[in-house]
Amino acid sequence: MKKAIALILTVIISASVFSTISISATGVKKVAKIKQTSAKTDSASIKWSKISGAKYEVKFSNGKGVTRLYKNIADNKYTIPKLNAGKKYAVKVRAKAGSVYGAWSNVYKIVTAPKVAYKWTKGKLKVKWTNAKYATSYNVKLQLNSNKKKFKRIKNLKDNTYTFSAKHLSGLSFNKVYTVYVRPYDNGAKLFTGKVTTRDIEITGHRGRMDIAPENTLASFKEAYKSGYDSVEADWWETKSGALLISHDKILTACNSKADIRTLTATDVKKHPIVKGKNIKKYPTQYLPTVEQVIKKISEYKMRLYLHTKDKNTSDKAFKKIAAAIKKYKVEGKVTVFSGDKGAFERIVKSKVRAGFLTLPNNINEVKASLKYAKEKSAKVVIFRYSKDCITSGIVKLAHSYKLKLGCYNFNEVNTACEYAQTKGDFLITNKYYFN
Repeated sequence: MKKAIALILTVIISASVFSTISISATGVKKVAKIKQTSAKTDSASIKWSKISGAKYEVKFSNGKGVTRLYKNIADNKYTIPKLNAGKKYAVKVRAKAGSVYGAWSNVYKIVTAPKVAYKWTKGKLKVKWTNAKYATSYNVKLQLNSNKKKFKRIKNLKDNTYTFSAKHLSGLSFNKVYTVYVRPYDNGAKLFTGKVTTRDIEITGHRGRMDIAPENTLASFKEAYKSGYDSVEADWWETKSGALLISHDKILTACNSKADIRTLTATDVKKHPIVKGKNIKKYPTQYLPTVEQVIKKISEYKMRLYLHTKDKNTSDKAFKKIAAAIKKYKVEGKVTVFSGDKGAFERIVKSKVRAGFLTLPNNINEVKASLKYAKEKSAKVVIFRYSKDCITSGIVKLAHSYKLKLGCYNFNEVNTACEYAQTKGDFLITNKYYFN
């Protein structure tokens, strides 16, 4: 009987050994060869040698008495979350098979990438990043996104700030998209890079390039395209005959006329050439363009268009015409029709075009109420008058949680535009071309 029991125990033990080869005479193997594979500002990823048949635990320490234990990790890699930028932490790993644990690995130091921020001031780009105490120096690279081969690199910086001026990249400009990379070094060893995109916002020309061409004209929209704008904003009215014409004012002041645009017929339009506006002599013989003409041009330019409905009594038929033009030129998703009048806005929504709601809030509670209203009415876009107190990164996040694209107007000064851009708003409508 004793021999039979011994034989059974031998079979059980042998089965255990072969069912998980990570168990040997000395138990579960100790994890080796830990290395860090990547880092963000709020997380770090590690990898280690695989032990067949094992699961793993990762123990984390911030070096100040705070520890975390991550259990039952199936793969031989893990991303540690909820970290702070530019910091050094300690980790160790152990394997387990069933209820049997291996020894903890040696302690391994990991780091997070520095968080990079920027600010435009008088044509200069000031970059600042987390002061990573683990770093002995930094390399900073400024790269023009439209030309990956065009960049400026600054090496061996000891401070955690640097200012790029107009001499870098042959003319620094807010209207261009750059990426700044900051790579820390520890006594010559490369560590993990932090980065920021300096213009991650859509630039919309208010009435086109109204600063150099007569506003709301085909010439103005063409100049916006040539200048690299992402989109343009245009105002429009419906005439007596049902034509949809681009104009900011209902009275034809740009045509040196007192006629009301709403009383015109298609024939009347050619009687009123545009004679006033910025650099009018450079752009002679222009007439009020139609909405369809502008939509056609926008399709050619591959830009986006925001059409401001100026008359709260605009007919449903007018919105249907715009919907047909959008379909004709295949610019669905690129044209937004918006109004600050709730009645007109709700009719825009019913016409099935991409609808936007415009509002001029006096406080943050009014902003929140407008966002809620726009969401309930199925808007795609909200446009606010910019105020530092009303438009914050929190408001932008709220808009995005409602699946709303958020834009602000009207920016004449580059520092204010940059202030708004850092809220991560989606677009800004500007009267002025930003350059150094």
